Amino acid sequence: MRARTLATTAAVLLVAGCGSATGVRVGAPDPSATSTRPVCGDLTVAPGGGADGREVCLSVGSTLKVTLAPGDRPPGEQGDALSEISPGVYRGARAGTAVLSGFRHACPGATPGAMSCHAIAGWKITVDVR
Repeated sequence: MRARTLATTAAVLLVAGCGSATGVRVGAPDPSATSTRPVCGDLTVAPGGGADGREVCLSVGSTLKVTLAPGDRPPGEQGDALSEISPGVYRGARAGTAVLSGFRHACPGATPGAMSCHAIAGWKITVDVR
């Protein structure tokens, strides 16, 4: 009998918690929401770390940092949606699209006296500034 009472109490608490403000909501999104677009804040991207050909979003005023390996040159920029703050660091200047691209070393640096690899790989990131 005690086990049945505990199970009933647990079920009541579980059901009561589903409607509370601290519970997890499962279901369709609220139709009264003003926007279905995600908020796009500050972002750091490392080319070659799965970022090649990647598309990212950035809010106007947010910062995008492109993390480069030592010896890699700063990226080239196409479009006027970003403004460069410093080499590899950009701020969303206005709504629109910009493309950052460049080349990175495809192999780690060689140790002195060892063979070295001179291969490079191109990368491109499309930035949607909202």
